[in-house]
Order: sequence, then structure tokens, then C-alpha cells
Amino acid sequence: MIALLLLVGIAYYWLLVNAGPRGVPARPFDIAALRAAANAERGAKPTGITLATRRIPSASLAAGTGLRHVTSGVIAWRIETPGGGILLDPGLSPTDAEAMGFTRYNKAGMAVVDGWMDRAELILFSHAHVDHVGRFLDHPRFDDIAGKALITPGMLGGINALWRENGSHIAKTRDLGPIEAVAPGVVVIQTPGHTPASQMIYVQLASGREYIFTGDTASLAPNFERA
Repeated sequence: MIALLLLVGIAYYWLLVNAGPRGVPARPFDIAALRAAANAERGAKPTGITLATRRIPSASLAAGTGLRHVTSGVIAWRIETPGGGILLDPGLSPTDAEAMGFTRYNKAGMAVVDGWMDRAELILFSHAHVDHVGRFLDHPRFDDIAGKALITPGMLGGINALWRENGSHIAKTRDLGPIEAVAPGVVVIQTPGHTPASQMIYVQLASGREYIFTGDTASLAPNFERA
């Protein structure tokens, strides 16, 4: 029994308390370069942001922050634009949710996100884990929306590793530079780490307000406040 408790304690500390090596060099962002790229694309900038959320134990996303449940706005983001919106990380499907141990799944919310994808002018992903791309791959009208997705070759490799049939229908990828505008006010930043093809999204609204969508690279404030 003592050995079992010791094993559980070590696992808890290693996975949920220890923040890992501190000698990893920081990855700086050149905010001026992001702003310049956001303004390089002509056209109307986004006007707002809509999101869907979930509740999750804090320590599962940021080591040492405890087991208190916090809101994590990771399920789906819609960047509101005049052209139909840009969807970021459409979330996971009911099958994926069940496999991951979710006890509830909001199918009405799923229908909303499906509609966002139907009307979107562009679909982006922070990375190719199933809780971020699963609903995209299982969309009932996948062939109608697949061409809206901006997918790098590395991202496609992650999608194909999920062994979804619809993944084989993706015919087009696009190489992106380290910082590249993909729409007025919207810039993709290559940030390999959480996955080899992870990326962040910088958004500058028409109002001038700025956001960086970090995906799972920095899900909670302590992830970057302690960097």
C-alpha cells in the first residue's frame, strides 16, 4: 500500500505540479511585426469574437495550479467578419467526447458550431489534436467545408494520424512563413512545441483591440505568466 501511494504521489507531482525544465529559452513575439502583417491585408478587419467554453481542473492545463475547475475557452472560437466569419478550432465530435471521458455533450452547441463552419469564409486550427479538429473531420457536410480550411503540410500529418476517413479528402495544403497574414487583421504564427505544427493566431479587430489565440501551448494565464 505504501508503495502504491508513493507511486501515485510521484505521478501527481510529475504530471500536475512540476512545471518542467526552466532552462528552455523563451519564444519572443515581435508585436510590431504582427501588427504590420495584420495591416498588410486589405479589407475589413474582424469586428468581434464569439466562443464556446468548457470547465476543467486547472492543474491539467497549468502545473501546480491545483484541482479547482476553471473555465477554458478552447472548444470553439468564431472571429466575426463581414464575409461569414473565421472559425478557429471547431472542437470535438460526440464520439471523441465519449472516448475522452466527457459525461455530457451539448449537441445544440455542436449544431451551432456546424453552422459556423457552413457559413465560414476560413477555418483555422491551432494544432491537430482531436479535441480541436475532430468536429471538422466529422462534419456531416465535410466535402462542402474542407476547402475553407487552411492546413499546413505539418498540420495535415497530424490530421492523418487520427485515421479519419475524411482526412483523406483534404487535397490542398499551404506552407506558411513564421508570421503570415491570412486575412485582414488575422495573422498565423508558427509555434512548434505542443505539437510539431502548432500555431497561434493573432487578431486585430476593427476597433483596434488585439488578441492572441494560443491553443494548448498556453491554455491558462499561468502558462505564459511563469514563462
